[in-house]
Amino acid sequence: MDSLIYRYRNITVLLIALFAQLIVLAWQVRSDNDVPLVRFWAITAITPVASAIENARNSTTGFFGSYFALRDARQQSRKLKSEVDRLALENQLLKNELASAQRVESMAGFQARNPSKMIGARVIGTTTGTGAKSLLIDRGTAAGVRKGMAVVTPAGIVGKILAVYPFASQVLSVNDPGFAAGVESQKNHVHGVLKGVGAGTAKVDYVPSGQKVEPGESFYTSGEDRVFPKGLLVGKVTGVHEGGNFQEIFVEPSGSEAAPEEVLIIVDPSHQEIPEAPPADSPVFLAPALSTGQTDEHPATPAGAGTQADKVMDQYKKLGEAQKYTYGEGGPGSQPMNFNAKVPGVNAPAAPATPGAPPAGTPAAGSKVVGSGAAPGTVKPPAAATGNPEPAVPGATPPKPNLQNTTPGASGPRPAVSRPPVTREPAATPVPNPAQPL
Repeated sequence: MDSLIYRYRNITVLLIALFAQLIVLAWQVRSDNDVPLVRFWAITAITPVASAIENARNSTTGFFGSYFALRDARQQSRKLKSEVDRLALENQLLKNELASAQRVESMAGFQARNPSKMIGARVIGTTTGTGAKSLLIDRGTAAGVRKGMAVVTPAGIVGKILAVYPFASQVLSVNDPGFAAGVESQKNHVHGVLKGVGAGTAKVDYVPSGQKVEPGESFYTSGEDRVFPKGLLVGKVTGVHEGGNFQEIFVEPSGSEAAPEEVLIIVDPSHQEIPEAPPADSPVFLAPALSTGQTDEHPATPAGAGTQADKVMDQYKKLGEAQKYTYGEGGPGSQPMNFNAKVPGVNAPAAPATPGAPPAGTPAAGSKVVGSGAAPGTVKPPAAATGNPEPAVPGATPPKPNLQNTTPGASGPRPAVSRPPVTREPAATPVPNPAQPL
């Protein structure tokens, strides 16, 4: 049997394969599947392998892409960093130039306002010791600098020339214990001697205990030391302590608060007045608080008080209340309020008439009303009083003759009779009555 199968093994394998194919075809027809099983099995077997190969390819491509991208980013970062450093350095240089220009402008303005003759100098070095400090400037005997000259800035005094060289000078700082200068307070004009104590501060000696010096008060040079001219700012008082005979006054020099880069040397001093201390805050007037019981936003103005506009507004309010009219209500065509209505207690009462006097606004005898639109009480004297005869007006009453100049005993009208003076309203302009004796 084994030999038979071995002899016909190829045919046997072929028959088995054909039989399996027939079975598979029969199952595929029965399941109504359009995809061939061979393709289905082939794709199912190849898909994991293809996915693994594609993932490996994407990982390799991404790795090399990221590497080259990071390499370019590193180069770009280095370039940007160098650009930022260059811009920062340029910005710092521009700030230094701006600060230098501002200092030069400030010094030029200070030099123009100060009557003393000055020359500018630049600080090229500093020397410090135990409690001592001095500056080295680039001006010497070649520029006319001599020992003992004052060195200042617009902020205040810096020191005085200690040693002079051909092209440089040494300046003794105001904070140095060996420095001294005469000073005077701004507010109370207290005199003393400024001395350095080191550590960026100084004190004023020889001020009696009875004299008043306030913290925050400024000290100026007094000119008594014949080094600094009068009127230069020294600094402000930081503390005052009472002693036995003299006070201990500590001052913060304003000229040495920051290390100066440019200074001014006074070659020809000239005194100036110490500026007056700024006045204290003046008292401010505050109106009394409103009454807690007041509910009206605009309280009524009391009688006899307020402006003319307030009086007119009060009168209009009373007119509206008398006519039961509410302001702001009523549309177009509604009846407006009558502002000329006579309301008792609102309109001004007429002046009392004097017995025997004509009513206010009535023309005098022989007078003529000027124009139809003239104000009440405006009259014109008759023509006989002015000497110019008036032409006859049709329908007008002829004026009476002037009886004042009539000669007694002559034929004609009777002589004029004296009448009491006529009292008119204050608003009307008084007009002379031709019938009244002058």
